[in-house]
Amino acid sequence: MDLTKPPAGLGIHGRLSLTVLRPDGTIRDRRDGDNTMCTAGLTVIMASLVWSGIQDQAASLGVTTPTYLTPLWGAVGSGAGTPAAADTALFSELGRQTVGAGASSPATPSLNAQATWLFYFGQPPVTWNITEAGVFANGTSTAGSPSTAGILLDHWAVAPSVVVPTTDTLILQASFALAGM
Repeated sequence: MDLTKPPAGLGIHGRLSLTVLRPDGTIRDRRDGDNTMCTAGLTVIMASLVWSGIQDQAASLGVTTPTYLTPLWGAVGSGAGTPAAADTALFSELGRQTVGAGASSPATPSLNAQATWLFYFGQPPVTWNITEAGVFANGTSTAGSPSTAGILLDHWAVAPSVVVPTTDTLILQASFALAGM
């Protein structure tokens, strides 16, 4: 998945993709697009970065609360609306899955550093008509308010919608690029 370069200065840019797989493994549908990075999500990403840099010295620095992104959950929904930086939840969540794989790629003089996570959704109990997706940090398996759902890192409106029949499965891929070029 190619990430477009964010504006000048340090920034995090994200893209999400949805891939619907038939039972035989062939692709029924695939969509990807830029997402909206959420304010609370950017805050927890930076707090996690700080914690990873000071955790061995945290006690002597007076820092007593660790910050992690885990558990990390991918979510899909059927709600309508325009994603905004202030969002804390999907408009109407259909389901969520914990992260199944992750990887990073290093920065080069011409490419941004990138982190990618994959979320695998088994066959849905009813046909899903997906119009939105997002990733939650510090989440649980329960959708709902931010206190139980976790912190929304990013929010993506899917247009046109993606249909997932009860016979198919779904992969949500979240990629974030950190750019300072």
